[in-house]
Amino acid sequence: MGCLMEETTFVGRVAESAGLVRLLRESRLVTLVGLGGVGKTRLARRVAQEAARDFPGGLWLVELGCLTDPHLVPGTVAEAVGVVDQSARAPEEVLVRWLTPRTSLLVLDTCEHLVDAVASLVDTLLRGAPGLRVLATSRQPLGVCGEHIHPVPPLPIEDAVALLRDRVGPLTDAGGTAADTGAGGAAADTEGMAELCERLERIPLAIEMAAVQLRTWSVGQLTRQLDDRYRLLTGVGGPVRHGSLRAAMGWSHELCTPAERLLWARLSVFASGFDLEAAEQVCAGGPLGAGTVLEALTGLVDKSLVQREELATGVRLRMLDTVREFGAEWLRRLGEADRGRARHRDHYLRLAKRCAVEWPGRQVEWYARMRAERSNFRKALELCLADPEWSRVGLDLAGSLWFLWICCGMQREGRHYLEGALALHAGPCPERTRALWVCAWVAAIQDETDAALELLARCRAEDAEGSAGGHILQIEGLVALMRRDLGRAVELLREAAARHAAGGDVLSGLLPCHMLLALGLLAARRTEESVRTLTEARALCDAHGEQWSRAQVEYVFALTEQAMGRTAGVFDHAGAALRGARLFDDPLMTVVSIELIAWATAAAPGGSAAKAARLLGAAQTMWDRTGLPQLGSPIFTRVRERAVTQTVKILGGAGFDTHFTEGQACDLDFTVKYALG
Repeated sequence: MGCLMEETTFVGRVAESAGLVRLLRESRLVTLVGLGGVGKTRLARRVAQEAARDFPGGLWLVELGCLTDPHLVPGTVAEAVGVVDQSARAPEEVLVRWLTPRTSLLVLDTCEHLVDAVASLVDTLLRGAPGLRVLATSRQPLGVCGEHIHPVPPLPIEDAVALLRDRVGPLTDAGGTAADTGAGGAAADTEGMAELCERLERIPLAIEMAAVQLRTWSVGQLTRQLDDRYRLLTGVGGPVRHGSLRAAMGWSHELCTPAERLLWARLSVFASGFDLEAAEQVCAGGPLGAGTVLEALTGLVDKSLVQREELATGVRLRMLDTVREFGAEWLRRLGEADRGRARHRDHYLRLAKRCAVEWPGRQVEWYARMRAERSNFRKALELCLADPEWSRVGLDLAGSLWFLWICCGMQREGRHYLEGALALHAGPCPERTRALWVCAWVAAIQDETDAALELLARCRAEDAEGSAGGHILQIEGLVALMRRDLGRAVELLREAAARHAAGGDVLSGLLPCHMLLALGLLAARRTEESVRTLTEARALCDAHGEQWSRAQVEYVFALTEQAMGRTAGVFDHAGAALRGARLFDDPLMTVVSIELIAWATAAAPGGSAAKAARLLGAAQTMWDRTGLPQLGSPIFTRVRERAVTQTVKILGGAGFDTHFTEGQACDLDFTVKYALG
């Protein structure tokens, strides 16, 4: 669930939010419509919090403001809901299946730039999932049948003054006493505050910006400044609708230093959040030296124009959409828009290449960082796909992000960008060769083996230097393994491993080959050869600090232990695989490891069949989120069937069902801890 916690106190709109909670019980789609800065997002979050008890099946917030490609809307919503299907099936289909039995609420925030795509998805979900309610925020209606449009007006004057008082807070002078100007004077000047709020048209964002200025100006001084700025905007043509927000933005702009103004404009190229390194790399240049970016950024944070967030990955910064739009307008006026986009693109290409180099030994750190930067990678890729002159850079970026598509569960999104880049740049080049085999790998994981082989044929035909030979054989071996052509799979994977070893490609080549080869040998009942291959692979993982491949190696080790009937070994290796999977939020490795532990739990001497049944129930809930139980793979299906058979044999059908149902109610964190004992 997206975070519904509010960073600052929610002020006002008590009756409005209560009315919206009641409306959600009657209407399946409610859209909060209003101008930027009027408080639609804050109101939607508050309403969702107050309505949460009405939706026992789940409540999810999906932030769409940083998304620009309409094709990614269904997948983005699916990910927010927790549906992690990695196949090529339509995410709408999997979403409907997941939502149908549940009474749930979906909050779609900032839809105006994706109205058609959002409307199509909402219509599909509401038709297919009768227990679903949708609360959307947008600057225009979605236009879906049955939509209830709720205009979000500016705050009532009492709420506007209360918001201003709350945001100003108690300021003191150097001696520690309340200041006469700023908050001290403002707190006593109720009439003046009301006049200021009226000048600001009672728009929450404008009031928040005014509160920052009241740290140094009195209410009267600020009102006079605003009047002057507003007259400049309206001129002789009469009032401009909601001109006060632009006036407040403009006077905040004027109160910035020249360096802060320039940085504000240049920061607008980021899709959403960014870190200090990105700000320095993308925004420094000309009058804004690299050494002054931090100082200017600090000034923008102090003025509440940039929001600072403490996350597990470190400090992230972001601008509200309306503030970013104002900055983008100034960037265009400065004639720097194209330059800014190019610097943004180049920074994220460098970051992708750097991650590929530093991935060994620092995988968990890089995984978290790359996930945090997804919106910026999307923006960089979309810019490349929109400009034929950038097509080769787009191929380079899409191919460089192979670990994001393969290792981090983003197959559908990766294939979208890879296919787009390949279609745009048809001429043979090293970047295209890599993009072809990466795309083939993604297609194979999605069980689209014909498409994978067709991509590999194109890759082989264009690979004049033979640099992709190992990967072509590796992916052909994967396809043969998926098609149960075990002899051919083993032959191809052995040859691929030899080429990777000779070429020194360990991470994307040799280690995946060893894991697949061991799996093929095990399926062919060549257990001892499989163990030798796994032992070699584990030594390679240790030598290179490889944790993602290590989890997969441990899982295949657990399968070999199961084949030999050694439950203690299954516990050890499947537990190691499960712990590794959680480092990368890998849903597939998580659920298959839990099912293998369930078998060992029931089969071990003195084991607990009741616990095994609960684990299987929890695993079933996880499979429900994928849309395809056991991914249709006979390897995973056989593990589950053996676990169910063993458990039912001990508990009986009725006893199994009781504990299985208990497990279905367990959340993921509890299930993982329970499985690990």
